[in-house]
Amino acid sequence: MKSALKKVSLILAICFVAFHLYTAAFGTMPGIAQKSIHLGFLLVIFYINAMVDSEKRWEQIFLGIMALFALGGCAYITILDENLQLRAGIVYASDILFAILLIIAIFEACRRKMGNPLVIITLVFVAYAFLGKYIPGFLNQPGMTLKKFTSLVYLTTDGIFGSPLYASASYVVLFVLLGAIMSVSGIGDYMTNLATSLFGHMRGGPAKVAVVASGFFGSISGSPTANVIGTGTFTIPMMKKNGFEPEFAAAVEATASTGGAIMPPIMGSTAFIMAEMLGIPYTAVAKAALIPAILYFLAVLFGVDIYAAKHGLKGIPRSQLPKVRSMLKQIYMLAPLIFLIFCMAVFNMTIVRSGLLTIIVTLVLVEINPKTRMTKEQWLQIPVQTVKSAVSVGIACAMAGIISGVIMGSGLGYRISSILTSVAGTSMLLLLVLTMVVSLIMGMGVPTTAAYLVLASLVAPTMIQLGIPPLAAHMFIFYFGCISSITPPVALAAYAGAGLAGCDPNKTGYKAFRLAFCSFLMPYLFVYNPVLLMEGGVLDILWSLVTALIGAYLLASGFEGFFFRWSLKWFERPLMILGAVMLIVPGMVTDLVGIAIIVVEFVTEFMFKRSEKFVPVTVSQSTT
Repeated sequence: MKSALKKVSLILAICFVAFHLYTAAFGTMPGIAQKSIHLGFLLVIFYINAMVDSEKRWEQIFLGIMALFALGGCAYITILDENLQLRAGIVYASDILFAILLIIAIFEACRRKMGNPLVIITLVFVAYAFLGKYIPGFLNQPGMTLKKFTSLVYLTTDGIFGSPLYASASYVVLFVLLGAIMSVSGIGDYMTNLATSLFGHMRGGPAKVAVVASGFFGSISGSPTANVIGTGTFTIPMMKKNGFEPEFAAAVEATASTGGAIMPPIMGSTAFIMAEMLGIPYTAVAKAALIPAILYFLAVLFGVDIYAAKHGLKGIPRSQLPKVRSMLKQIYMLAPLIFLIFCMAVFNMTIVRSGLLTIIVTLVLVEINPKTRMTKEQWLQIPVQTVKSAVSVGIACAMAGIISGVIMGSGLGYRISSILTSVAGTSMLLLLVLTMVVSLIMGMGVPTTAAYLVLASLVAPTMIQLGIPPLAAHMFIFYFGCISSITPPVALAAYAGAGLAGCDPNKTGYKAFRLAFCSFLMPYLFVYNPVLLMEGGVLDILWSLVTALIGAYLLASGFEGFFFRWSLKWFERPLMILGAVMLIVPGMVTDLVGIAIIVVEFVTEFMFKRSEKFVPVTVSQSTT
């Protein structure tokens, strides 16, 4: 039976990919149909795969029933789609039945795939929809009937089948497919080997390789924790072997994997959904994210370099590395990414057309080269891996759609906005701090996409009302949702890295937090000064970028307690950090203050410590 189920799952996965390639080439289906077919495929395949993995007969039967619930709920709305406009808001008993069946299937899939936090959060919103009339005070609302709930969540594009699921069903899935092709065909391995050949010989080379390689893979996968597991099995042992302490090695991997979600041109999946919600081109989101992403990764590289200098860690001998010349001969493997950038930024093609053409170019590139030509097994692995990655995004979008429907139908968004406005008053800073805290807490328990979607509905409107530009408001939420995976006490990506490194997860979390500290300042900076979002003159942008880079290096020096070749005393470190923050904050006055502090610091270090002999700090290799 399991063998038959595997074949069914594979056939459905192939049909899923074929459906999306067809609609990308000839146009997406109108109304709800594109989204309902997309979600139906994902849920049914997910439950069939779960049946294959289960060893309990009763559980297999239960999972089969869930698959039928999902199939029924999605098929019903797909068939009904064309007649919805003629209904004039009328809801039938059959609508309610199939809505309940689909929602049950979505909840159970979410519980199995993502755990309980998002399920609990969504259940709270659903309970509020029906029981809000019993809540006293400002949260009181008339309460929804089952018909109104069904209409909002199931029969319209304000609920499950809203804009987030549309983004997942139209173009996010294309980039998930592109990532699967790159992974299966070996293009991803080439990226890792290229990074190893270019950076492996440098001081702290293995960690720098991890930053570059994991950042690239993190951009494609969009899941920091999954990326840590994927690339960390290679990078973390390499760092430990080179002398890095286990906690630091795991922290580097977690930080780099997390940053991939904010690195253009792909940026995981959430950025595509953001563009859809804001109604702007994806290139505008990618452009705005470029400088913060550059600062993020260079800050991590600076932290790695200073750590390696402090501990006297050298690079990997060139004899043990892939030959640079050999790697450069295969530089054409980068053609798909370059082609993608040209399609979106130069030729102004739509995201769907850019993704489709890049997939075609990648497949042609892979097949014309005998070394990368895929076997039948590899070809079949592509749709399987695509569905495996796409299901998380699809489920998160569906759950967020349920929440969004409740927010719109109950007026909760207006009430939350009133609460935030009354608490923060006219203080933008206080509102940003509250939003940061909520974003970090949400991101600790649920995937970045789901956290962003919920907060974009609840908090972003209030931020925009206070005068924050819409893109900056959404980027603020998105940024903190991403870095929540390396924020203690629940730093999931750091904990995954600690498991691979065999070390203390809490120490790893705090080291990752310290490595990425610059990223905790960045969202505030681009809200108060949009120049970091590429909004401003060229000279202003360049000046802000250069001073921020210097500040990022000095910030890493202050946290590590090491400056060029000198160890910093306890009272020198906060001064270094203060000067660094002044340089990172855009503005001529803060830049001048930062420069003054750093010049005094440098002159003092040079005059009084230049004769000191450098003694590397011994690295502890103890593990737990």
